Amino acid sequence: MNFIKKRNLPELLAPAGSFEHLKAAVAAGADAIYMGGEKFGARAYAHNFSREDMIEALQFAHFHERKLYLTVNTLMKEKELFEELGDFLFPYYENGLDGVIVQDIGAVRFIRENFPDLEIHGSTQLTVTDFRGAVAAKRMGMTRVVPARELSLAEIKRIKKETGLEVEVFVHGALCYCYSGQCLLSSMYGGRSGNRGRCAQPCRLPYTLMNADGMILNPSKYTKYLLSPKDLCSLSMLPSLMEIPVDSLKIEGRMKNVEYVAGVTAIYRKYLDKISENWEQRAQFQPEEEDIHALEELYCRGSFTEGYWNKHNGQDMMAAVSPKNTGRKVGKVLSVSKNKVRMHFEDTLHPKDILVIPVSKDGQDEVILTVPSKDVGTSLKGQVTLNAPRTQSIKPGMPVYRRRNEELLTHIEKNILNGVIKYPVTGDITLKVGEPLMLQLFCREESVFVEGPVIECSEKRPVTKEDILRQMHKTGNVPFTLTSFEVNLDEGCFLPMSALKRIRQDGFALLEEKLRICKNRVDNLPEKREYFYEKNLSSKELDNQQNLMNRRYDCPNQAQRELNSEQEERIASVYNIKQAFLYCEDTFFDGICLPWEFFSEKELENVGEKIKTAGKSLYLALPRVFRGNNVLEDKLKKICSLSIWDGIYAYTINEMEFLMQLEGCTTRVIAGASFYHWNSSAIQESNALYDNMTVRELPVELSEEEISDMIKGMDKEQQQTVDFELLIYGRIPIMQSAQCLKKTCGHCNKTSGRLWLEDKKKRKLLVTTHCLDCYNLIWQDKPKSLIGENIKEVSSHIKRHRFDLFELTEAEVSSVKQRYLKWKEQHFTEEQSKDTLDSYWNYGIE
Repeated sequence: MNFIKKRNLPELLAPAGSFEHLKAAVAAGADAIYMGGEKFGARAYAHNFSREDMIEALQFAHFHERKLYLTVNTLMKEKELFEELGDFLFPYYENGLDGVIVQDIGAVRFIRENFPDLEIHGSTQLTVTDFRGAVAAKRMGMTRVVPARELSLAEIKRIKKETGLEVEVFVHGALCYCYSGQCLLSSMYGGRSGNRGRCAQPCRLPYTLMNADGMILNPSKYTKYLLSPKDLCSLSMLPSLMEIPVDSLKIEGRMKNVEYVAGVTAIYRKYLDKISENWEQRAQFQPEEEDIHALEELYCRGSFTEGYWNKHNGQDMMAAVSPKNTGRKVGKVLSVSKNKVRMHFEDTLHPKDILVIPVSKDGQDEVILTVPSKDVGTSLKGQVTLNAPRTQSIKPGMPVYRRRNEELLTHIEKNILNGVIKYPVTGDITLKVGEPLMLQLFCREESVFVEGPVIECSEKRPVTKEDILRQMHKTGNVPFTLTSFEVNLDEGCFLPMSALKRIRQDGFALLEEKLRICKNRVDNLPEKREYFYEKNLSSKELDNQQNLMNRRYDCPNQAQRELNSEQEERIASVYNIKQAFLYCEDTFFDGICLPWEFFSEKELENVGEKIKTAGKSLYLALPRVFRGNNVLEDKLKKICSLSIWDGIYAYTINEMEFLMQLEGCTTRVIAGASFYHWNSSAIQESNALYDNMTVRELPVELSEEEISDMIKGMDKEQQQTVDFELLIYGRIPIMQSAQCLKKTCGHCNKTSGRLWLEDKKKRKLLVTTHCLDCYNLIWQDKPKSLIGENIKEVSSHIKRHRFDLFELTEAEVSSVKQRYLKWKEQHFTEEQSKDTLDSYWNYGIE
């Protein structure tokens, strides 16, 4: 098949988890492919590419005129960033890597400085939820942003209009329940962090939802998989996305099979081209039913959803009955006898098809049937009786799904995977007696010259022009086709056909090699090659190199720092008026923080005045989820502009940018833990972006040693001016979702409140529903505690100790204060009698 590069269309971006996936994506018509290397990718458990494989993949993609992007979208620790990232990226950069997909703003800075012409794309893990987040990405030098999957068409359009950045959106595949980049559920309860590409997908597990009275809102006859969204399918939305215009359409699925990548990519390629060719009729566009069926049989959790494009959330977006790949519903059970099941099918069955009958209410127990090939030589339709391994749990009326369609897979293999893409080549060949044969080939903007044997003279059997053309056009599986070829031939020339065959093969092989390496960066930054490729440096020598690059320093004034640590500020985050009034009179706390979600506008102002009158510092915490709607913006502008605040907590770059642009807001900004300062480069970058950011809350997933590495990596000025805050005690939100658990269970009353999610281990996770802006927060079941741990190594840099009083009684707070004061007397060293070991503080996350 001939490949014709499409113009004026959004890029179709396909996933690749192996070289076979890459070839499938290219064959199916993807314009670009994204894949992960051995480090720093958000799919750590995928079959990621080795260095050699990645270089080969780059050459393969560039030969086929496709772009290749590398996922570098995990958060990076200090040593990883400065001792590993450069060496990891350089060979790919040198071989023409087209772009990197990045979450960590410290990595953004490092890549921008060391690989200046490499495109940087802001990952969906960056949690860009409005145009301001995209503005921040642009200011950091990113050329493309991948907004949160939860955004509507209107929000995507505004990002494009306000920034002019390239915008990439997911159009097909799995959806996360939580805003990407804001989820700690897998990390806190499985020790596998989504921020490190190791998500254990606890959202695909069953849960019981209860209200404050203990009433179960999803009894067994209903749904259990409350955090499991259906897969996204955006075929019908393509005209709307093209109108925005979105620049890149992304298919999820680096861990799915080759047939999935080929089939899904080919179907989206088909409709992108079809819509483009019939642009004036786009309002009447409808995908064909057989293509929707094919997508369902490649991977589907019961049915598809169109996601958030035109709605904020909904029960119909959730695969709450079962999180499994069921395939497509094709029929139902009519009757059951011993080891036999009679079924009615609405579609044709084929030998070797795999059928699934879910036989339990939770969708986990299923009977799997294979359509036999020895007894069934032709396709089947209508009523069919098949042997079943166990029939006692199968009942008439149960649905039947097809998880494997043998005919579909055969079609994909024959027409996509086994196809050979041919590229047009022109050329000429010259045969003159007594001179070497000369062959020239031209493809795209590249050319090759090959010299053959000396031409002999033969009057009896001279070679003809037709002989030469016939031999040169035998391209076979070579990815070229001759479209124009000139033969310059003297009379009486003799040349064996074997020699002509060799020169043809040599010429096409040389041309293919040249096209594979056509995008290499051979002359860029040779000094970096020496630095990044150095393999035998000791740790001390590495530290010395970092010092020379102004990245590592000893603390310049440790004595002064230790003196200042005696006056650390203690902040209490409170969640109701009673707590606010009680603890603003408590001499233990120096300041009070009011989270936006838990107070009305009037309460924030009135309670804030009361706290200030009591002589306390006053802080405001912005919403954990910030979407730029006019109503919310107007309220936030009014509240944030009040002069009562001593600081405002912001949790994402969207909020940081909002505060920076807000007229009349002069208060300092505090970066919440989910702003993610994991390395000194991130601190340097946020310093450059936001000069009003004075305090940074330390992330909860780093160990003391890793935090110490980050602080040592700061330059002298930063070590003197940057202060950190540490959560000493309290619960943290571990998921933030645009979905509504009450709505999923059919109980939405549009009233904010509290619910409880109970998992299989009987852990109860508190859920707060925030109906004003319609989202849920899911909290830890138990408070995180550092009291009794050894924080002395970094305590001199921690100016603020925060205590989150969410769901704590007065007695519990009193106990926490007493333990803290005793721990402080021991200079924040380790207590032998501490209750629990904070594994993150001691060991970090993998």
